[in-house]
Amino acid sequence: MLILHGFAMSNYYNMVKHALMVKDVDFTENKVYPQTEDILAITPTGKVPAITTEEGSNLSETSVILDYLEDLHPQPALYPSAADKRAEVKMLIKVTELYLELPSRRLMKDYFARQEPEAVMADEVKTSFIKGCEIINQMTDIEPYLLGDQLSMADIFMYYALVIPSMVGPRLIDVDPMTAVKGLSNWHNLMSDCPISKKIETDKRENAPEFMAKIGAR
Repeated sequence: MLILHGFAMSNYYNMVKHALMVKDVDFTENKVYPQTEDILAITPTGKVPAITTEEGSNLSETSVILDYLEDLHPQPALYPSAADKRAEVKMLIKVTELYLELPSRRLMKDYFARQEPEAVMADEVKTSFIKGCEIINQMTDIEPYLLGDQLSMADIFMYYALVIPSMVGPRLIDVDPMTAVKGLSNWHNLMSDCPISKKIETDKRENAPEFMAKIGAR
């Protein structure tokens, strides 16, 4: 049986977990935290998520794992069959990651400290957010999912990748992706109402006290 390594408060871990559940793949969860001996014994990167396949191979990097799952379990499909449409899904994922998710992490310390970020950094993140939202607006025509009437890997990725941008954006740089992207708020409500999303949210709440204790101990 496939093993998913990581912890429930990790957004990237939850992307993989959501995809596994959509595809109805049997898997077990192994709770480990980044850069610990437990995860370093599985992957030299020390990052989560990681998986151990049924054949015993250890894989890390979220995009690699998601592509592996699609190759191994092609139904239900989370990528279109046409090559250009598959590329559009992957492009939307990459834009979300590069323009929104990764820049938002630069503001996390200030967000939790309830302080204003350094002005230059805030301007850089805001510029990235605005550009990312503009690109997503051009790429998407939400009806009801990001790229049409079928759930895709872009929906799963963006749903969890927007967690941090939606926290820090409105408070620290006055940009909220949920309102900056047309139709995204209704899409988010649709995704949140999914039983899989609700299960993952419950798991996150249960993991939160332990995770925050670990963060506080550093």
